[in-house]
This record gives sequence, structure tokens and C-alpha cells, in this order.
Amino acid sequence: MTSNAAPNPTLALAGVSKTLGGVKLFTDVNLQLHSGQSLAVVGESGSGKSTLLHIMAGLDQADTGEVLWADSAIHTLNTSQVAAKRLRHVGLVFQAYYLMPHLSAQQNIELPFLLAGEQPNTQRCLQLLEQVGMAHKAVSFPREMSGGEQQRVAIARALALNPPLILADEPTGNLDEDNAERVLQVLLQACSAQGCALVMVTHSLKAAGHLNKQLSLTEHRLV
Repeated sequence: MTSNAAPNPTLALAGVSKTLGGVKLFTDVNLQLHSGQSLAVVGESGSGKSTLLHIMAGLDQADTGEVLWADSAIHTLNTSQVAAKRLRHVGLVFQAYYLMPHLSAQQNIELPFLLAGEQPNTQRCLQLLEQVGMAHKAVSFPREMSGGEQQRVAIARALALNPPLILADEPTGNLDEDNAERVLQVLLQACSAQGCALVMVTHSLKAAGHLNKQLSLTEHRLV
């Protein structure tokens, strides 16, 4: 007998609220995101966009509400369990690239395998470099790359363990307009190729327009 039950959302937030330093950032945030869907969260500086993304990533805790990765309610897990689950379930891309300066592009992409206690999959790492247009920089170090090139390597690293969810915090914020567009297309194409769900925080309405859905964090709510 075949079950027709819908799969669990890759990411779900239910009644999530957060106050920081006595300032209410957002209240009763609810959303669901399934495989292959993309969501842009926009809002003014200081509205709490990055804090919301950090809560989605399990890097910060909500005051109230639940965050679920597939079938796991992460507030029920301890810090080590959240970190282990995040390594497999979530790929993170930040405005700062956070590449290891003493490692080559390929070695940076191999890091998630090592953190997971696995032998790096060289073929996959090279395929990812090809996918983000950086195969020619496999043995180059971050100091030998432009900002846009470093961000493309960071995207490949986020995808290394094939996580079902990618969370990107202002991934084009440090780039000029041409590089920002190029990197955004790389991110969207890579997520599409792997069927990832994507949440991107951005102040750019132009960048947000490339994603399936846009929500604005305004007046303490996602609208």
C-alpha cells in the first residue's frame, strides 16, 4: 500500500518570536519551505532579518515557537545534536566568505567532509567547483581570488554534503552589481540542480525578485 502523505517541509517555523536587548524584533513568525522552493526575506537594516536566519540555522534560539528541519524540532536537541544535524541538513552562506585562508579552493570544499568524519569526496568537490565556474581555481588560495570568486567557492562548500536546505545571509552584500548578479545566478542554479530549499536574507529587492517568493520583515512580522 502506497502512502500519499505529503513529505515534511524542509524547514518550518511555528510561532517564532525574538526580543533582543529589550527590542522586539519579530513576533509569531510562521512559514513552511519544501524541497526546490526559494524564499527571499527582505527588510530594513536592523529589522531582524539576520537574527531570523540564525534562528532558522540553529545558531540562535527563539524566545518562543518552534523551528523544524524536516522531522526534527531543533529546540528538543542539545547543542552537539543541533551542530551534527546542521552539518547534514543546512548549508550556510554568509556575506563574509569565511574561507580558510591557508587552504585551496578544493580544500575548503573538502572541509565539511572532514567535519563529518568522512574521507573527502574528491570527485564531488571537483564537480562542485565546475558547477560554480571555479574549476580553474581548484588549487588557488582565497588571497588569489576576487570577492565574487571566493563567494562562489563558499557556495560550493555549502553544497558539499548535499544538504536539503541552504540559508544565505546577504550573500551578495560585499560584491559590486555585476559580481552580485553572477553569484546570485550561481547560487540559484546550484540549489536548483540539487533540489535544495533556499532562504536568502537580502536588502536588495532586485536580488529578492529572482526567488520564488518574497516576504518582508516589517512591523515585527513577516508580510
